[in-house]
Amino acid sequence: MKIKLNLGCGRDIRKNTKGEEWVNIDVANLPGIDVKHDLTKFPYPLSNNYFDEILSLGTLELINADFIKIMEELSRICKKGAIIKIRSPVFPSMCSAQDPLTKKFMTWNTFEYFDGSWHYSKARFKTLKREYIYSLNPKLIWLSFIPNLFPQFYTKFLFNLFPSNNIYYELEVVK
Repeated sequence: MKIKLNLGCGRDIRKNTKGEEWVNIDVANLPGIDVKHDLTKFPYPLSNNYFDEILSLGTLELINADFIKIMEELSRICKKGAIIKIRSPVFPSMCSAQDPLTKKFMTWNTFEYFDGSWHYSKARFKTLKREYIYSLNPKLIWLSFIPNLFPQFYTKFLFNLFPSNNIYYELEVVK
């Protein structure tokens, strides 16, 4: 059975299914929350090397805490080889700064910091996937293939002409 964490889930409560056990964590005391916790407080009340996967949809950029500590904490609670799936507004789109709660901006290269070539964090992640999401609108999401054809060229030269709203990452925990 895979054990998955729905980080900062809000009202998006994930239900257990055959082969998947979900733990829903949020600061708000909402129906379906398994763990009520302020994600700016360390350590998180979760066991070491416990999760096979973490899902963070629009959460990491809102946590008003040291980003490196957050990532180290996610590494601590994950098993070796666990997958962390992150969706966040991408900088410099309007979506990245329209929410007054945003504390951290995400870019194409945000998680390269944790690839092992930097020496300021013990957390290590291998980027398995990263892609721009042009829009979450079902009628426009198909346009996401355009910035992902040549993402670095797009980032440098075309982003301001044809801005994507979000970015999606899949990271593998390296221990």
